[in-house]
Amino acid sequence: MASNFPKGFVWGAATAAHQVEGGNCNSDAWALERAVPSIFREPSGDAIDHWNRFSDDVALLAALGLKAYRFSVEWARVEPEEGVFSQAAIDHYQRCINACLERGVQPIPTFHHFTSPIWVARDGGLVNAKFPERFARFCDKAARELSGFQHACTINELNLPLFMREKLVSAINNELKTAAETALGSSLDSFFLFSPREAILKQGLKAHALARDAIKAHHPSCQVGATLSIQDEQAEPGAEAFRDERNAQFYDECLDALKNDDFIGVQTYTRLIARKDGTATGAEGKPRTMIGWEDYPQALANTCRYVFVKTGAPIIVTENGWAGYDDSRRSEFIREALAGVHEAIQEGVDIRGYLYWTLFDNYEWMSGYEPKFGLIGVDRETQLRRIKPSALVLGSIAQNNSLVAPVVESVKATKMSPDQESSPVGIG
Repeated sequence: MASNFPKGFVWGAATAAHQVEGGNCNSDAWALERAVPSIFREPSGDAIDHWNRFSDDVALLAALGLKAYRFSVEWARVEPEEGVFSQAAIDHYQRCINACLERGVQPIPTFHHFTSPIWVARDGGLVNAKFPERFARFCDKAARELSGFQHACTINELNLPLFMREKLVSAINNELKTAAETALGSSLDSFFLFSPREAILKQGLKAHALARDAIKAHHPSCQVGATLSIQDEQAEPGAEAFRDERNAQFYDECLDALKNDDFIGVQTYTRLIARKDGTATGAEGKPRTMIGWEDYPQALANTCRYVFVKTGAPIIVTENGWAGYDDSRRSEFIREALAGVHEAIQEGVDIRGYLYWTLFDNYEWMSGYEPKFGLIGVDRETQLRRIKPSALVLGSIAQNNSLVAPVVESVKATKMSPDQESSPVGIG
């Protein structure tokens, strides 16, 4: 019993619409991908065709033993033109929710995961004072039409531009910037990841609050929160002030604004070490994932502790994962991260769920398809799904609600049917 998680602990995995659905052609990201030259390594294209294969894909998740699926409702599909809503898109997302419920999976919709309709971007994106009301109108429409969910996320990683924008801007030369803004038809600041600090803290937080209230107006019992990207920053002796300043700048204002929500979504992947010169990097000489982050699963428990001390709010781990080809290390990473989560819960930190990022190898934004976070691999030429051993490891932990879980072995690849109404066990 000492290794058990609390009763009702939410176990699942996460994706985002633009990264898996394919064909999100009315979005700002789609336009940016097709700039020449582009800040994106490659276009998303058909992605992994999750738009057509949702039912089979969630059946795979359920067959693994996972009980929750966080996915996003794509604003660019639901409202392709200002004030014009697509009933077909709304009906699709209701079928997605139904597919989850039919398989005993809790659907957890996210209403904004980095992408906006191109018309929103062309009018300034988050920088425009109209953004909060526009986003809330979309959430109101979607929440009124959709039913069957008990948890929802408003905006994914609302704080991410606070520390990522400067890095992204510094990596883009004038040619790339000009091409991006030509394709977008607006300043690059109108794409969420490039949103200026003042836009996040003013329009972003207001958009979250209005969206939360809109969702709860139609679903009063639904637990609604935003998710934050929070990395575990530690400090070498003499650098504590730099660490504390960055934590305050990147996290604390958002945490203060969100502390009375139903939950805070914590998304953690790595740690940084604050240096006496004011910089922060991964620990020297330690293993890295394929995208350069320090491989440090203990970071997750530390950030959960930080959030709980600052807010006292319930926490759901809405993203945490490992990128690389060594799936045995992914399995170990999951176990080590969850051991830390379990320890934090034992200490009194109110952590209510764990959603692994990501269910599938998918489109990782500017990095394209190279990073491999998925529990399930995908051959994008054939759309063949291949369940990795790490998926079975997490599924076994979830089924037992315990770190003590039977040893699992790999399974063969599965070719999925694109039919939404196909086999309930996901074997096409």
